Amino acid sequence: MTRQLSFKAQQREVEPHFRSQIDAAESTEDVKKFYERTIFDFLNKAIGDQIEIEPGDVVLDPEEKQGYQVSQRLREDDDFNRMHEESDLPAIMLLLTERALNRHKHLVTKQPDKTEIKIFQVPGPRRN
Repeated sequence: MTRQLSFKAQQREVEPHFRSQIDAAESTEDVKKFYERTIFDFLNKAIGDQIEIEPGDVVLDPEEKQGYQVSQRLREDDDFNRMHEESDLPAIMLLLTERALNRHKHLVTKQPDKTEIKIFQVPGPRRN
């Protein structure tokens, strides 16, 4: 019988703030930013003492099958691969990803104009 590591405690630490950020996101760019920060924080808390985690190592990618991309550096890291296989890390990452993807999908279908404005801002003074 193999022993599986669990990172539920670290998930519970980051999840409430993540939920509030995702719910408040006004654009798909906000969703991506909040997701990447949360995944970075989660991975640092969970495995950061064993593996060097850098911002951008895991990014939200709605086009990918699992909804996110892992950097080449992490994919080639034996310790990361071992942790990925011997723990609930993939399941937790998938849960966080699904929440972000749901919000992303909602914003794309419900408010595409707001997303476009946020991505392609016009230089100069802002009007309120």
